[in-house]
Amino acid sequence: MKKKDITTHVSEQQFLALLRAGLWGQPVEMRYFPENGTPEWKGILYLGKTQAVLPLIYDGMLGLPAGMQLKGPALMKLIAYVDKIEKLNMELNDAVSEISARLSAAGIRSVLLKGQGLAALYPNPLRRQCGDIDLYVGEENYRKAAEIIRGWSEVHDEMPETSKHIGFGYKNLEIELHMGAFEIHDTRNAKEYRSYEKSELGKDDDRISFPEAGGQNVGVTVPPVDFNIFYVFYHGFNHFMGSGLGLRQLCDLAILLHHYNGKFDPAELEARLKSFKLNREWQLFAGILVNFIGLPEQEAPLFDSSFTPLSRKLLETIFKDGNFGQHKDLPDFSRMPKLLRKAGNLGIHHILLARRAKFSGRQTFIYYASMWRNGMKNIVR
Repeated sequence: MKKKDITTHVSEQQFLALLRAGLWGQPVEMRYFPENGTPEWKGILYLGKTQAVLPLIYDGMLGLPAGMQLKGPALMKLIAYVDKIEKLNMELNDAVSEISARLSAAGIRSVLLKGQGLAALYPNPLRRQCGDIDLYVGEENYRKAAEIIRGWSEVHDEMPETSKHIGFGYKNLEIELHMGAFEIHDTRNAKEYRSYEKSELGKDDDRISFPEAGGQNVGVTVPPVDFNIFYVFYHGFNHFMGSGLGLRQLCDLAILLHHYNGKFDPAELEARLKSFKLNREWQLFAGILVNFIGLPEQEAPLFDSSFTPLSRKLLETIFKDGNFGQHKDLPDFSRMPKLLRKAGNLGIHHILLARRAKFSGRQTFIYYASMWRNGMKNIVR
């Protein structure tokens, strides 16, 4: 069933109200819910699932009057899902502490990217919908670290290596070991970014631990806050260009900005955005953070209310495509023969980029050029 058959404007408004309540631990804005009516749960839960924020929607729901809350089998299913995410978060927290400690004992310094490092900043860290473990070790230690991990008895699988990382199955989790935190598509800025990344991720100023995990609870290095804000934004924006992103990633950025409000340099962020010509793209994201996710305006650097109408259209596109573009209304070629799959996916990329151009013509062109450049390299290989 397509998204247009499930959600309505009302269900989107109610979804956002519950998301804000769950994300910030605040009362539900009841003006979005009819006094004697029932929330449009079908649409709300669909958006919660496709935007990867169901646990936050559950927390928001608990702030509704008892008569409005979800009931019956649908509630039991939601509770079971939230419980599953909580347990997975605890497993990931234990694994991050354990893996970081084991690499450190072998002389490998690692930095935790995104994921559990961002979850730790949430009011309830176990409510962030989680994924894999991304660890940056840098180019110098990358091969050595990969060999060390291959030798662990808990490692049961190895994923194909990409230009920036290699994946391993660890217990029932997935580790991505990174030589670089991010693959930048703008070749003119690649050298500047790589130098910036290497310098910032070489610092040891920021560490976190996971007291709720019950494991070793050792300190884990995370990126410095000024770099982390730029990185989380730029990583999310590139996911939007390539396939799509969910509101979970924008919630991450909102929580990061809120948690470190007054503890980072907005002027440095602005200079970095100007250097990479990403001012407009940041302001589009900031419009969603302030107007729809509930980040206070004073905590959103460079927020410009004139971008609000286009930010609303960007939100509509995010609703339409779903987390990582997994729910976009385009054909699925994954089960086709190889040549048809490649041709189909190339066509989809062109359609997506045409849709992205209204938000960022320059970045669309950069991504388009990078897509063809990488495609030609693969042909040559």
